[in-house]
Amino acid sequence: MKRPAPAAPASEITQIYAEMLRLLDQGEDQQASLTALLQQIEQMAGDDAQREALLAAAHRAIAIGKRMEQHQRNELDLRGVFESAQALTELKELDQVLFDIVERGRRLLGSDLAWLAGMHPEYGNLGVLAVSGVYSNETKNTHTPVYAGVAGHVRRTRSPFATSDYMRDTHFEHTPENDLMIEREGLHSLVAAPLLSGAEVAGILIVGDRYSRSYHPREVSILATLAAHASVAMRNAKAFDLTRQALQDTERANQRLTEQTLGLEMAADAHEQLTRLLAKGAPLKDLILTVANILHGRIVYLDAAGIEVCVATPREYEAPRVIDTYRPISGIAAGIQSAVGLSRTTGRATAAPSDTGQHCQVAAVMSKDELFGALVIQTRTPMTEAAVRIFERSATATAVLLLSAEKSSASLDQDINLTVRALLEPSQHGDAGLPARIERHGVDIRKPTMLAMIQIGKTEIGYVVRKLSSRLRQYPHMTTDLDGRSVMVVNHAGERKLEEELHALLFEELSFRGVACVSGPYLDLAGLAQAHGHLKRAIGLLHALRRENCVVHEAALRLYGVLFEHQSAADLDAIIASVVGRLTDHDAKRNTQLADTLLAYLDTMQNARATAVALGLHVNTLHNRLDAIATVLGPWDTDGRVADIHLALRLRRLQTDVQATTFTPR
Repeated sequence: MKRPAPAAPASEITQIYAEMLRLLDQGEDQQASLTALLQQIEQMAGDDAQREALLAAAHRAIAIGKRMEQHQRNELDLRGVFESAQALTELKELDQVLFDIVERGRRLLGSDLAWLAGMHPEYGNLGVLAVSGVYSNETKNTHTPVYAGVAGHVRRTRSPFATSDYMRDTHFEHTPENDLMIEREGLHSLVAAPLLSGAEVAGILIVGDRYSRSYHPREVSILATLAAHASVAMRNAKAFDLTRQALQDTERANQRLTEQTLGLEMAADAHEQLTRLLAKGAPLKDLILTVANILHGRIVYLDAAGIEVCVATPREYEAPRVIDTYRPISGIAAGIQSAVGLSRTTGRATAAPSDTGQHCQVAAVMSKDELFGALVIQTRTPMTEAAVRIFERSATATAVLLLSAEKSSASLDQDINLTVRALLEPSQHGDAGLPARIERHGVDIRKPTMLAMIQIGKTEIGYVVRKLSSRLRQYPHMTTDLDGRSVMVVNHAGERKLEEELHALLFEELSFRGVACVSGPYLDLAGLAQAHGHLKRAIGLLHALRRENCVVHEAALRLYGVLFEHQSAADLDAIIASVVGRLTDHDAKRNTQLADTLLAYLDTMQNARATAVALGLHVNTLHNRLDAIATVLGPWDTDGRVADIHLALRLRRLQTDVQATTFTPR
């Protein structure tokens, strides 16, 4: 009979039970340690009943350990879902919330890639709203039909879905777009859950792996729970965006209201200041300076010809680099000219380019259809709408001020006109008060006094009178309009300098077309009155000579003015042609200078040597030319023809060069 194995000592059995309890309590590497303990029990020798009890206890410990691990895993999963839900409930921008959803979905399932699909409002299909873990940026721009792929299947069934082999799965419809994205990312397994918002599917959360993976129902449940939280988070984010947008709209509305209030206050203050200036008849420079201070910019007032009249810079303002382009009309910037024209047409201020880097606005200064000039403002920052309106009202106030100034000066202009007429009318010289009237207007007839007459277009006479008064203010003078011509009486002794200044102003700076004559200087009323007649004849002769844009001294034309006072341009041409026409025709055909040679010969009283010196010729060459002249004209120095020829040659010269005459001003 077989003897039973000896029983294991009680102390060893007690140690085995204690080890089981210790392994269950430590919570780390339980299964491996319990399995090793099970193998140890199976190899024990001794009482079968004791060993069977130990084996049963070991198997039960292993089962308890597995349940504990599962509970721990469930606890970790729940903690992850709870943390995700807590994070998603934070108020964030929608894009950040969408990214948090896919990133947490990828981490909770330990997957390679996750994305959120949703309806694209522009294309009407499913697009990628957010993605995490992609290989290619093209994945972000994928758009697929609403019925295709895992996303289309979940959207239709409104239930979670998982597949371990996407490309071979037939539970959903494949499309080239979907399959291309899956192949590009190298995905094999996918699990997706819908983001439900009532009866609407707000999106589909999809998690994928680049290997074949079977998703545990617990993992699908976790993803579905996250999707439910994500749906709430999306609604909160959208509401947050709407609230923030509403707050931004409210802030902008408040800002606009504040700006409008400030604009109204500034407009009221500007109106009060401008009205006060107009009421007291302040000068133009005060008005311009006030506007500059109100609008914090450098202001230039240009007259109708584009001439800079007045400049104002506000206090504590660092003026930009000033480009001197406003002074001569020919030099005014094309952008300013264009802006003035547009402002004149629209009646509103117009933006203009600026070489200084400042912001420039131009407003025409007008009264009905008459253009007085323009205001040009340069500011460091763009002007607000309210500031532009103030600038436009400032242009209107400037026009009112100029009209008021014109009205107040109308009586002065009328008195100047009557005074000049009396000065030029000998019958009025017996008036003992005439010298005092003249002196009241700044002219002292006891000093050298000159008389100037200007003939231009009738519509421009008033403007010329104003310009002469302002530009020649350094000389005491009176300027008025007499019988369609501008007449100026001026204390001036340098006739040549006065001619040059008038020419520069009228025909270079202002670009007018016409003629002007000066006479004098004189020291008495009689000389000035007599000069008036000489000037009218000289002006008439210049027109008959077809001269334009010239200023001459009437003494150079006095004899010719008397002789040809009633002759027209055609009459003068006929006189010249009848006397020396053959000679001028010969010069034109042969390219010779016989007419000029004969004039020089007669001007030197037929002195051959003096003529040769004056023309820079050898005296023999001069005699050859005189022989040629005799051949063309015949015996020109007999029968009293010399005076006629000399006069005709002088008229011809005067047609091109008034200063060529040998007469000298008195």
